[in-house]
Amino acid sequence: MNKKILIIALVAVFVIGAGVVITFGQINKKTGSQKEIQGETQKDTIKGQIQAVDADFRQKMGVITDRQKQEGCMELRDVEMIETATGKKITEKQWHVVSTEGICGDLFNQKEELAKERSFQTSQLQTQLDLLTARSESEREKAMEAIIAFMAKPDLQLQYIGTRHPSNFNVGVVTNQTDNGYTMEDVDGWERKVEVYQQKEYIENTCEVYEYEVDVRNNDIVQVGIRYPQEGIIANPKKQNECQDIRSLETPILLMADIKDVAMGYAQRGVKNFDVIKDKFVYEGSAENPKTISAHNAWIYENKDYKLPEGLFAEAPSKVPTIWSRISSGGYLIMYLNTTGLFN
Repeated sequence: MNKKILIIALVAVFVIGAGVVITFGQINKKTGSQKEIQGETQKDTIKGQIQAVDADFRQKMGVITDRQKQEGCMELRDVEMIETATGKKITEKQWHVVSTEGICGDLFNQKEELAKERSFQTSQLQTQLDLLTARSESEREKAMEAIIAFMAKPDLQLQYIGTRHPSNFNVGVVTNQTDNGYTMEDVDGWERKVEVYQQKEYIENTCEVYEYEVDVRNNDIVQVGIRYPQEGIIANPKKQNECQDIRSLETPILLMADIKDVAMGYAQRGVKNFDVIKDKFVYEGSAENPKTISAHNAWIYENKDYKLPEGLFAEAPSKVPTIWSRISSGGYLIMYLNTTGLFN
């Protein structure tokens, strides 16, 4: 009798215990989903604040621009442009500043101050948004390891900047096309995000650094470019008069074979199927004389056989899967771009 009572009691405790576990599991799920909802709400709030700052900026700039036109500080001029969608040359009239004297100077300075204020406000908000959209620290570590391997610099120090759309990749549906341009809408399944990093050291004697874009899906290097560092990236920033021009990277001039080796080295480290496509890279130089070594030398691959699904449009420079490896005459990386993975 006592044994039966004991068994029944144990079963009751087990059932109650299981019930408690289930309850805690349900609580944890609810807590997790609540955090996700709160996170999305915070993101939407910050995005709304950024849009409000931009709207206020445009409204105030519009008022000042109208005043500049009234005071004769600006005039209409014909400007030649290239249509992105068609590649055709067009001429359209645009307002240009023709005077910064007297009242015109005051109005010009007001615009400068407004631009600085907007830049400060949006950068503060963007920093908050970046923290909310960032991957985990361990995932960002993997991205930085990929950058270090790509640059072949084991001691390279990097700083996470933020998460955004790739600089040179955009696929969508063209809407509202006119003679002056078009608008493009995003399409489900074609949104791409990259994490942006800057290195914590100058490129040689310049005051610029390399900035890297990494595909968040697989840590592939999408783009490397030269930028001025964000504030706080460099521990001991140089004064402007201590900086050499970016053209200093063009000397001493290397042999073309050595420049190509550098370019192909970056491509080999960054392109997964490099051995398959290595013979399809086409050289493009900046010098008019083909016998002269160009200041900038690019080896470019384009998969022109690739076709987007019907109705979709890709903007230049990545209308098709594209790879650039652009090297200075001094053997320094000027720009690297690989959008082949973004089309997948």
